Amino acid sequence: MPTTLLTDIAEAKITAAAGSGTAVAITHIALGDGNGGNYAPNYSQTALQREKARQAIQTRHIVGTNAWRVKAEFDPDTPAFAVREMGFFDADGDLIAIWAGNDVVARQTGAISYLVDHVLSFTRVEDGLVIVNAPDDVLFDLAVSTAASLAELHLEQFRQSERIRDLHGAY
Repeated sequence: MPTTLLTDIAEAKITAAAGSGTAVAITHIALGDGNGGNYAPNYSQTALQREKARQAIQTRHIVGTNAWRVKAEFDPDTPAFAVREMGFFDADGDLIAIWAGNDVVARQTGAISYLVDHVLSFTRVEDGLVIVNAPDDVLFDLAVSTAASLAELHLEQFRQSERIRDLHGAY
């Protein structure tokens, strides 16, 4: 079964950042073809075996005390290859987590949008050290929807006040 591992670099960086006011910002997801085959990832990895594409993480939200969901989309222009590995990189370009396995069923990129919706679990570090600085998708969607509704309401109230003004001016 494919697995996601938090790398040794990640453990060291997250532990060092704890309480220091610094952050380990996981910013990108990379896809690779595993150099043409499946493999078991290891904690000491610093790169994918063969990275083929990288995208910025588009959304993220908390799903547990030490877990969060990340999403990214690789557009149809992404070169076509069989995805056998995924890497999650921080702003420094360091591999924080890797997903791979001996029994990965490879999925093809190219010609269609390739969506990544993955839960990262940070079980190698103490609870509370991982903080997601991003809105919860559902809460964020509600806030955007509410703001749009309020803007529409205010616009309609403004139009009504103009009509009332025009009616009073006619007399």
